[in-house]
This record gives sequence, structure tokens and C-alpha cells, in this order.
Amino acid sequence: MTSVFDGLTLHATFVSSAAVLIGCYLSLTLLRILVLSPLRHIPGPFWARFTSWPLAIEGINGRRIYKLEELHRQYGNVVRVGPREVSVADWRHIRTIYCNSKTVMKHAAFYSAASFVRKNNIFQMTDPMEHAARRKLSSRPYAQQSVTRLDYLIQKKGEDLAHRLISEAATTTKNTADAYKLCGLFSFETICKAAFAKDFDRNDGDDAALSVLRAMEGSAPTMIFDSIFPFLRSTGLGPKIPGFIGDAYRNLGYWEKQSRSMVDHFLEKSSSDDQYLLTPIATGVDSFLDRKLNHEELVEEAMGYMFAGSGTTSSTLTYLLYALSLPENWHIQERLRREINELRTDDISGIRQHPYLNAVIKETFRRYPTIVSTLPRVLLEPLHLHELVLPKGTVVGMQNWMHHRDAAVFPNPDAFQPERWLRSSDMMEDSLTPFSIGRRNCIGQNLAWEELYLAVGAIMHAGLKFSISPEMEPWEMEIEDRFNIAPRGHRLLLTVTR
Repeated sequence: MTSVFDGLTLHATFVSSAAVLIGCYLSLTLLRILVLSPLRHIPGPFWARFTSWPLAIEGINGRRIYKLEELHRQYGNVVRVGPREVSVADWRHIRTIYCNSKTVMKHAAFYSAASFVRKNNIFQMTDPMEHAARRKLSSRPYAQQSVTRLDYLIQKKGEDLAHRLISEAATTTKNTADAYKLCGLFSFETICKAAFAKDFDRNDGDDAALSVLRAMEGSAPTMIFDSIFPFLRSTGLGPKIPGFIGDAYRNLGYWEKQSRSMVDHFLEKSSSDDQYLLTPIATGVDSFLDRKLNHEELVEEAMGYMFAGSGTTSSTLTYLLYALSLPENWHIQERLRREINELRTDDISGIRQHPYLNAVIKETFRRYPTIVSTLPRVLLEPLHLHELVLPKGTVVGMQNWMHHRDAAVFPNPDAFQPERWLRSSDMMEDSLTPFSIGRRNCIGQNLAWEELYLAVGAIMHAGLKFSISPEMEPWEMEIEDRFNIAPRGHRLLLTVTR
């Protein structure tokens, strides 16, 4: 009986000791989080001290930017959004955060999710030397002088876009065309031809290009899923899940298969032609690797070219046409059409330098920034933000959505007002960052500008007039944050006439 009693006593003592230890551990954890955390002085919601899950859930729903906007309105320009993460909304800190590679580095956990076939690409590389070598190898076709060699191709694709808009409208009883779909085809076909010498078979209509484009667009949520649930890709579980999540991974698989086919075709037929964007990295030596890229690395970069080189431009073009189609902006559309038609169709220099066209494009960049997600950096040393100090190791980031809508810089920020750029201030120009800034800015920005110039020029020269179709619901053009933006309804129905 005594031995049983002793056993029970020993067990109770063990349980009590374990409870005390667990209690001490939890108390110390709470003490560290609530009292000792180096970010305890940064304003933010209570949950941010423990987790960033509320923000991650908004990301899954494509509404992360709206949650961040709500937090910044409540807590100010510097907000704690996770145990080690801070969001900054003040445009004056852009260069401090993004232009000094000695004080910040890309957040590896975030950017690893932007890999398509598990190789490094120029966008998601975190090693500065690796990125510098790949950028040097890739950059020659993106220089302005090289991009102008593609003008004949881009102008032809722009004319195709104008023709598709009026042709699709003519097939409907209400003269309606889906500009979201057609802008996507314009930019996707342009980048595929410019990068890989890929022409889609017109005997299939738009179906061949559209199937790949839809798969690429449908795969975008995998970047968010991979950053939160990395095992979905590494275990192969992603494509097996039913519903929306599985669809995203299945789309990624189809897009990867088609990308491999494009790369193989390019290597077989056109890799020696220096006019194509993929040629330098297919034929040159990467100085960081001290060798040429292998096939998997070429596929990785090719998918990055397609994603960055089409989705971003098409989103900007879609929202530009949307803005001009709103009744309150018809006068902007009329002025732009009138002034562009004063230029010859072959006056590309005149189109490129046209003040009002530049103003319309810049206002689209500002009001509907195509990259709205946070681009996170990790601090390598403490960062002073006015009276606040962020310690080394903090994850810090900004979003175009916030500083492009700063009322102190852009009065009446919700309004689409191209005229503001005809008399822009240095402050406005400095706070407009559609292509990011610093050494990691967008390598394809010259190409993006050229596509926008020539596509809008072609539409205006075609004499097209457009307005929002009565079939559209207001919610359909709400911006969906999936790294690059898209209309939540995934369509833009315009009434198109001449």
C-alpha cells in the first residue's frame, strides 16, 4: 500500500513540477513578447506581438493591402504587423529601405516562394553578388536602345489589340469586349515573341495563347500559399487538393509544361539571334556560377520573364482603359484620343514623348499600382525612422498602394487626375515607384513603358471609343492583391465603338 502511495506521490510531484516548468516557460515567453521585445514600442494591433496570421489570411483572400491600409490609418505610418515585422507607409523612407544593400537584404523566406521550378531567378535572388551577375548577364536587351528594336513587334501587337477590341465587340449585340482578357493576350504574346521567338498558331484563334495565359494567371496564388505552407509544393500535395488551392497548383503545372516547350523550341531554333530577351542568358556565362545556365535555370528565368513581363503590363493597361471608361473620365479619354491623333501612326518618338499620354500612364501607375504587395527586407543594422528605431533583424517593407495614395503628396488621391503630372513636383516624382527603386528595380521597365506607349497609341489611332458595359458590377474591378493586381471579377467588359 505504501509503495502505491509513494508512486502516486512521485507521479503528483512530477506533474506538479512539469506544470511549474511549463508555467515558467509561458511566463518567460510572455515577458519576452510583451516586455522585452525590441519592437514593443512600435504601434500596432495586439495580435501582432504574437503572430502575423491575421494578415496572412487577408493575403489568401487577396485583400492584404486593404488590411494594411486599415492598420496604417489606425496606428500611423509605422505599424507592427508581426512579431518581427513592421510596415512603413511614409514615402520619405523608400530610399532608406530599398537603396542600400549594405544595410538591408531581401527577406529570403518570402522570396523563396517566388521560385517556379525551384531554381533561383533574377527577381527572387537574395545574394547581392548572385543577383548582380545575373542582372549583368540579362540586361543588354532591356536597355532603351535595344528595346526600340522591338518597336515594330510591339506596334503590331498593339494594332492587333485594337482590332481584337472592335472585332469582339462587333460579335455581340451590345458591342461588348472583354478588355481584361485582350490586354492580357497583348502583353503575353508580346513577351513570348520578344523573349522566346514564340508565335501562337492563329488557326486556333486565341485559344492556344489564352490557355497558357490563364494557367499563368491562375498559378499566382501559389506564391502566397508557398510562403505560408511551403510543404504544399515540396511534398507534391498542392495539386492533389480539391478546389481553389489545388487549382492554383494544377495551373502552375500546366504553365511549367508549356514553358519548357517554349524554351526547347527557342534553344533549337533561335538561341543565336541576339534580338531576343532570352539569348544572353542562354548563350552567355554567369560570372557568379562561372558557367552557362543549365536547362532548369533557363526554364526558371523564362517563367519569370513571362510572369513579370506580361502580368504587370496587362494589369496597368487594363486599369488604364477602365479609368478612361468611367463616365467622370470621358473628357480625359476624348482629350487623349484627340491629341494622339494629331501625331502620325509611325511617329513613335512623338508618342513616347507626348506629355498627356505620359501623364495618363503615370496616373494609372499611381492610382492602380500593378505591384501592391509588400516587398520585405531584413535589416542588417538598426534603422532610424524619425523618433522610432527598428533593431537589426527586423523585417521591414513598404507598399505602392500606401504611398501612392498619400494625400499630402497627391491631394484627392482616389480621383484619377492625369493633369497633376503636367505640373508634378519633385515630391510626387520621388514617391511614384511602380518599378521599385535601387539596384533591385524592375529590369524590364523600358519594355513596359514601350508597350504602354504603343498599345495606347494604337487604340487611340484606331479611333476606338469605350465605356463601361452595363453588364459590369462595381465590385468586379476591385483590386485583388495577389502580388500583382487583378480585377476581382477577372473581366473588364467595355462597350467599344468607333
